[in-house]
Amino acid sequence: MKTERLELRAWGPADLNDLVGLNSEPEVYELLGGPSLVAGSASALSRYTCHFSREGWGIWRIEDHLGHCVGLAGLQHVRPVLPVAPAVEAVWRLKRSAWGLGYASEAMKAILETLPLRFESNEVVALIAHRNLRSAKTAVRTGFELDRAADFLYPDESLAPALRPHQVFRYSLNSQRPDLCQPT
Repeated sequence: MKTERLELRAWGPADLNDLVGLNSEPEVYELLGGPSLVAGSASALSRYTCHFSREGWGIWRIEDHLGHCVGLAGLQHVRPVLPVAPAVEAVWRLKRSAWGLGYASEAMKAILETLPLRFESNEVVALIAHRNLRSAKTAVRTGFELDRAADFLYPDESLAPALRPHQVFRYSLNSQRPDLCQPT
């Protein structure tokens, strides 16, 4: 999938070093759970590739116009232990050097616009730690709306206490799709 400035493609086994590099940046992992993000890179890559093969959608690798990996964006199933489950979650993560360039919202808009018409959900959520202000702004720029009543405390007690409070943003797919039942 291509946008004006980016190419999005499925992750492959040869991309592990790029994912480890992305997850190793302290500015990136400090808002996403710490060094365990790096340790889980290989299993995350396996989940990304398996999910894409099985479902036809998932987490995309984002490349700039030079073909360099600048991050990831896509959709995944919400973990069953979270209070918004079952749901589909939008996620994005960019290298620090790609922050502030609009890549995350550009990639997510493209992903949301190209979902299959028979996608399993009418809504996508973004679950963002309260202190991750940049991602909250990206969610709003992408078209998500904050649902303050759905705020929750992330159940993983190994997370730093400041990362556990989460807010829920919602994106309705109904307004983005044609009504296939309308007479022509």
